[in-house]
Amino acid sequence: MELLTINKTLPRQVQKNLQEPVVLVHEIKKIVRELKEKNPILRNYKLMDVGLPDKNQKTPRMNLYFIKNR
Repeated sequence: MELLTINKTLPRQVQKNLQEPVVLVHEIKKIVRELKEKNPILRNYKLMDVGLPDKNQKTPRMNLYFIKNR
């Protein structure tokens, strides 16, 4: 099993709407789609989990955790 972690800065729209699950899921899907388009190796991976930042961070970053497809 291969795991991959990508640290990504949160877009401002997501920072403002962290309490809105629909907006959050839509933005995460868009980010993952863009990452997979830029890096074809990521097409072999599935998004497993998302780590959201603490409210007190100066530059809010989220962690995207991927697992390799078999």
